[in-house]
Amino acid sequence: MNDYASTLDASREYALSEPALQYRYAENFMLSAYDAVADIGLWLHLGTCPDDFGLWEDQVLISLPNNDGLLWMSSYHRTPAERRPAGGSLRFECIKPFKQWRVTFDGVAVHSSNQEMMSGRVRDGVKRVLKFQFDIVCAAPVWDTHETAMAARGRGSMQDQSWANQHYQQLFCCSGNIDIAGARTEFDGRGVRDHSRGQRGHAMDQYGGHNLFTAVFPSGRAFGLMSMWAPSGEVSLSVAYVVDQEGRLHHADIISPPIKITDVSHREEQFEICLRSELGEHVIGGQIIRSIFATALDDWGMAFGAEAGSQRLILAPSFAHWTWAGEESYGLAERSNRFG
Repeated sequence: MNDYASTLDASREYALSEPALQYRYAENFMLSAYDAVADIGLWLHLGTCPDDFGLWEDQVLISLPNNDGLLWMSSYHRTPAERRPAGGSLRFECIKPFKQWRVTFDGVAVHSSNQEMMSGRVRDGVKRVLKFQFDIVCAAPVWDTHETAMAARGRGSMQDQSWANQHYQQLFCCSGNIDIAGARTEFDGRGVRDHSRGQRGHAMDQYGGHNLFTAVFPSGRAFGLMSMWAPSGEVSLSVAYVVDQEGRLHHADIISPPIKITDVSHREEQFEICLRSELGEHVIGGQIIRSIFATALDDWGMAFGAEAGSQRLILAPSFAHWTWAGEESYGLAERSNRFG
């Protein structure tokens, strides 16, 4: 199994037992994957409550096949240190740092239609017993956004962010199964996981939107980018990377402008991004397949469903079909923006 740790110490993979002495200090883990055959997309999040570091929030968003809506849940749990990161139903378990993880869920989710999700905050409704277990095998070097930002001028800074000051990501392959109301589906997809630490929810008025795009291709080639901007439109972070077929990570610049959400819909939007690394320019095509929507709350946290209007920040974890240099893959196309 490849060593993808890059410059990060293995201790960074594990949850902290105590917070830093900062107002609203939080720790967060996210994992997203898409299986094109099953047509199921996952967006899973575990994080500490900014006002109580001992409380863990688990959030689950699952895009269902055939436009059958989404499954969602959110809860809080005072998780023992030895089980972190975990909530009451969702757990991420590090088996080998930067190499292998296991993700499990055993609980209940609400089934909502796409129409409800796109027309406002979703309501409590039909319950589905939900179980899943996924084995995560990392497929590319870990990417530290701070390291890329510091590698050249003009890329912004993690220290200026309102959601964290430490953040890294890693691409993976994911296999396992998901059981919805007793019906089991095998899952075999690709995705990305991330881990962040720092103050969160203390300056939401400074957050205007973001792009987070990632994919790993069959040859081993991979890319990722993160762009953050203020409500004024000023970009505060613009970082990217590419991985070559030998598994080497190269810092990159984002040449194309941000791909912003302009409406709440399920249209199969097409776009193109351009990155530049020491290897040259990389033109990558994207097409949105499925989108899930959530609304950022004024203080911290989010509500599922798109409550557009009054310049609210809408989050859209989307699953995209990516094309690059004759190869095809699927991955995350997560965006947020204030509009309405």
